[in-house]
Amino acid sequence: MVKPIWLLAVPLTLFLAACGGGASPPPGSVTLTVVDGQNVGYAAAYQVGSGSWTAFTPSSGNTYTFSLGGSTTYGVAVRCNSTIPGNPPEVYVIQATPSELANPKVTCSEANPGLVSYTLNVDVSAVPGVASGDLVRVSGRGFGAGGTVMSVTTPVAVNLMAPAGTQDLLVTVSASGNPVNFKAAKVLRGVSVTSGGTGPLVFAAADALSPASVTVSPPSGFTPSFAVANVNYVSNDNKGSGQVGYASGTAAASFLYRPVSGFGSGDRYVVFATAGDSANVLERFLGTNGGPMVLALPNPWPSGSLSVSALAHPVVSGLSYSNSNVRAYEVHLEDSTLIYQITLSKGWLSGSSYTVPDLSAQLGYTPFAGSVYVSVSALLSPVPVLSLDPNDPASFTATSDISLVHATGSYAVGGGTLTLP
Repeated sequence: MVKPIWLLAVPLTLFLAACGGGASPPPGSVTLTVVDGQNVGYAAAYQVGSGSWTAFTPSSGNTYTFSLGGSTTYGVAVRCNSTIPGNPPEVYVIQATPSELANPKVTCSEANPGLVSYTLNVDVSAVPGVASGDLVRVSGRGFGAGGTVMSVTTPVAVNLMAPAGTQDLLVTVSASGNPVNFKAAKVLRGVSVTSGGTGPLVFAAADALSPASVTVSPPSGFTPSFAVANVNYVSNDNKGSGQVGYASGTAAASFLYRPVSGFGSGDRYVVFATAGDSANVLERFLGTNGGPMVLALPNPWPSGSLSVSALAHPVVSGLSYSNSNVRAYEVHLEDSTLIYQITLSKGWLSGSSYTVPDLSAQLGYTPFAGSVYVSVSALLSPVPVLSLDPNDPASFTATSDISLVHATGSYAVGGGTLTLP
C-alpha cells in the first residue's frame, strides 16, 4: 500500500506500493509475477497457509507458480535491489487469500522508456489574464516540461523528452511565481511524438474553464499540523496526465482546481488529500468526473491502540481498525540499510496480532539493528482493491475511492515496546 508520509511522492500510480495483479494462476494455485525491467536483481520466497517460507529457484521468466494444496491462505515475499546505487534493498511481503489477490505482482524496477525530443509550440494569447512570466507546462505519463511566456503574442516552445508514439498530452497555463495558480488547462489528443518532431497547440478563450472547488474535512476532534491536497487529471488513453490543482497547510481544506478543456469519456480526475500530526497520517484518494469535490478524511487509529515490540522483526498488536471498509493492513519498517513493507489482507489476518517474518535466510538481507521508523496502516475502500496494478493508471477509475490511516513512530531495536499512535 502507500508508503508512510516521509517517503510519499504522491504520483497516483504509487498508491499501492507493492500489490497488484500479475499472470493468472491455474486453479488451486497462486502465481507471483516480479517485474525487474532494469535487471537490478531480486530474491523471492513463498508460504502456503501458515507453513514455513521457501525460497523460489530463480526464473528467467520472472513468474513463480505454487500449489495451495487445499490451503485458503498464502504468502509471497520479494527482496528488490535498489535501482539507485547505495540505496537500501526493499523487502515486500504480501499475505492474502486467493479470493482477494490470486495473482500478486511486485515491481522491483521498470524498464527505462526510450525517450525522444519533441517540441510543442503553445499559443496562449487568448487565455484570459495571461501575462509575461506565466508558465506553460506540458505533461504526460512520467514526464513533463515547461516554458515561460516571454511575450503574450509569441507561442511558447516547450521542449519535451517523451516516449515516442501517439499519446494524449496535458497542457496547463499558470501564473508567474505561483505554478499552482492555474489559468487554463487543456488536453491535446493523439499527438504523434516523434524524434525531432514539432506540433502546435492554440488555446482559445473558451479553454479557460471556470474553476471548481475542493473541500477536505478532517475527522471531528483531529487538528492536523500539516495538510496537502492536489487534483490530477488522467486522459482516456492513460498517458495524458498532470496536476491541475494544489494547496497546502490550512488552504488545503478549501481550494480551487482548473477543469480540463476537452475532458471526455474515459477521462477522470484524481483528488488526493492528506493531513497529519506527529503520530498520525490520514489519506484519501478519490476518482471523479469533475465538478465540486468533497472529501472526508478517515478517523485516526484510537490513541494507544497499537503496540510494536522493539525487535528487528517485531510483533505488531492491535490490528483491529473499526471500519466495515477495511481491506488490508500494512506494516512499514525502515532505516538507512533496509526497507521492509508488509501487506496483510483482511481475509488472511486472524486475530489482531502479527509477527513480522524473519526472511533474511530466504531473501538474503541484513535485519534491522538500530533505530527503526515504523508505520502501521489500515487500508479502506468500499470495493476490493488489492488486485489493482500500481504501475497502470487504468487501474484507477472515476469511481475509485481509497483511504489510508497511518500511525507512525520509531523504536530502537532491543529497547522498550512502542505504543502507537
